[in-house]
Amino acid sequence: MASQNGILGLQGTVGGLVFARNGTVRQKQASNKAAFNSAASLARTRENASEFGRAGTAGKLIRTALRTLISTASDSLMVSRLTQKTRAIIGMDEANDRGARVMDKDNALELVGFDFNAAASLSQVFFGSYTTAAASADLTISLPSLNGLTDVAAPQGATHFELMLGSAAINFETGAISQGAVAAPLGSLPLNGPVLVNQTIKASLAVAPTADDVVLGVLGVNFYQLLNGKQYPLNNNASNPLAIVYAD
Repeated sequence: MASQNGILGLQGTVGGLVFARNGTVRQKQASNKAAFNSAASLARTRENASEFGRAGTAGKLIRTALRTLISTASDSLMVSRLTQKTRAIIGMDEANDRGARVMDKDNALELVGFDFNAAASLSQVFFGSYTTAAASADLTISLPSLNGLTDVAAPQGATHFELMLGSAAINFETGAISQGAVAAPLGSLPLNGPVLVNQTIKASLAVAPTADDVVLGVLGVNFYQLLNGKQYPLNNNASNPLAIVYAD
């Protein structure tokens, strides 16, 4: 809103004219929204903007679906890194035209290996071998052997570790999310404890995913310190890894 300074002094906008404090007057710049939506020269820009927005939405759905685990295992740039990842995956869509490409079951496998905590990637902290399998609402990780001394790179001060498995089903087209309960059936294990063999961890969704849902599974490691008979979690995002290990 324009305001009058003194008898003739004006500052602000009046009738499409902008009165500056230094006495100059210029015409208010018209919105270029119409040009952006229609100009042929901006077609590539519109396509990029559309797909970038879709990538941001996909990243937000993933973060929302896995927020319980992400809250203790993420870095400050995780949001932008995840958006960059989803944007790259959308660019792999060969079924739709540029500007209309999407993330779906055909390309979701590319999410496997994404680390939510760049400061502690899963591959740098957990060296144990495992396989993943999904059936109906269940996601299972099988570990033929688990040795805390050789399979886990623990931070200083840690005496125990805990493996956690989480799952979620996401429909990237409708935005529907189904969150699975976080599973940690092995509990907190001493780093110098006995070697465990043929262990399984199963996370289950409340209902079986639909044909259009993308099922994600994430594996994480938490660390604890035993002090005076009580275990204290090392609440340090720098040491807690979490990565997507299954996507279908």
